[in-house]
Amino acid sequence: MDSKTPQRRRSGSEIHNGTITREKKPKRSEVLAKKKAVEQAIKSARAEKDHLASFPEFRHFVNNGLSMYLKSGRGDKLSSPVKHYVQSLLKLNMEGPYGSEWLDEEKVKRREMVAPEAHYIFVHEVADSVGDETGTMLSAEEASTCCVEDSGPLVGFVHYRFVLEEDIPVLYVYELQIEPRVQGKGLGKFLMQLIELIAQKNCMGAAILTVQKANLLALNFYLSKLRYIISTISPSKMGIEKSYEILCKTFNDEAKTILEVQLQTTPLD
Repeated sequence: MDSKTPQRRRSGSEIHNGTITREKKPKRSEVLAKKKAVEQAIKSARAEKDHLASFPEFRHFVNNGLSMYLKSGRGDKLSSPVKHYVQSLLKLNMEGPYGSEWLDEEKVKRREMVAPEAHYIFVHEVADSVGDETGTMLSAEEASTCCVEDSGPLVGFVHYRFVLEEDIPVLYVYELQIEPRVQGKGLGKFLMQLIELIAQKNCMGAAILTVQKANLLALNFYLSKLRYIISTISPSKMGIEKSYEILCKTFNDEAKTILEVQLQTTPLD
């Protein structure tokens, strides 16, 4: 079998009616100006203390018997009880999909969760909004009143960051974690709609996230319900076997060209 090298469909020339025309190379000043603008966009997005402030209609979620209140947070400002809650919910939801990789991955996630660049949306339950449902929620100790603070007990969170991917400014969703007892009621979709609005408000070219292949429910949620696609930067698109896929939804033509356009393969000599 021939070896194949993935290449993005980005060429310095095009063919029109049999004639090769070269794409105009941007001036160095234009390249530098664009780079500066991208860096400034990420810097400004990271500096914002409360991204929810621009979307007050997303402060509350009331649907399918749920009544929730959303709050913003930062990784380096988490209280000890909230850190414990985040760790517990991550283990509850992700130990299965990660399998034997979980022990190492858990250490990575514990470092990531408290980084200064980590932004959070926390979901608090309004008292008595879910009745007596306790089926698959965290244990009483893990979901105790230590996580109530001033807004009711936590039932989930989103951890996201503003980063560069292939020179494109993106909002990267590191975690979207919701307690099993409140899943399947529209809360996850609501949170992702908010995340996409935050990304566009802050001039990001795309929203990106990583999903374990073993997490079939999550893959179906993002690919089928939210219309994300497997990105060109995902290992599977580059002929690399990994346990995860990188998904994306782009918001402008440049991001679409780089992060969504399918790869073509060229046989090596």
